[in-house]
Amino acid sequence: MKNAAPGNIMTTDIELGSGPTGCFLIHGFTGSTYELAGLAGFLADQGYHVSARLLPGHGTTMRECNLVRAEDWLEETELRFTEFMLNHHTTFVIGLSMGAGLALHLGALFPVGGVVAISTALYLESWRTRIQLPLLAPFVEAIPKSNVYSPEGLERHPYYGYPGYPVKALRQVLRLNARIRKELPEVQAPVLLMHSRADQTANFNNAAKVLAQLGDTPKKLVEFQESSHVMTDGSEKEAVWQAIDEFINETV
Repeated sequence: MKNAAPGNIMTTDIELGSGPTGCFLIHGFTGSTYELAGLAGFLADQGYHVSARLLPGHGTTMRECNLVRAEDWLEETELRFTEFMLNHHTTFVIGLSMGAGLALHLGALFPVGGVVAISTALYLESWRTRIQLPLLAPFVEAIPKSNVYSPEGLERHPYYGYPGYPVKALRQVLRLNARIRKELPEVQAPVLLMHSRADQTANFNNAAKVLAQLGDTPKKLVEFQESSHVMTDGSEKEAVWQAIDEFINETV
């Protein structure tokens, strides 16, 4: 599991623990399994079988990430989750950022035990983004993360994974988000949403919008005040981990 490169990026999958209950973890856009490693170890210690796979285009290069389509993320996640789910009595899917959207997608498609959506980033579009991305894509490989976050914000909440946002891949994220938003009413499993007021990447309003779009399934939102976007490895990570474990115990 330990293969972390500079820039807080991991280039391997995670497979830990054992037991009848499985936890399938999904990392975020431009991130890697690194941002889920602490949570994975904690959940394995609680007696769960934990798996976290690198998404297509991640753990490699931003150039390779720009070759990935939204369909690639969906198909790979569905395939890996199907293999994992078949080996467990109950399976929970836990996602961070873009991974939270993919977790909700799986919750709409499969009979999962529950969905944990952390720092959900399904509502990122603005008129400026829709105009700028198509213009930038032919000429710019990536937007540096240092151009997106303030120096003060980066000092408090360091970013993870690639040093920038691959532009062509980011356009695919917007396509992915549009599809998943339409699926939210179809999620049947209990859902735990967790979001931080200090999130600089995905506004806290994301959580409220997702909560409103979910159907009659049991759902709740746990609000944090200090964590970065990567809540699983932020200043309140232990509270995040504990909330997930409590949700699983309440739901099984």
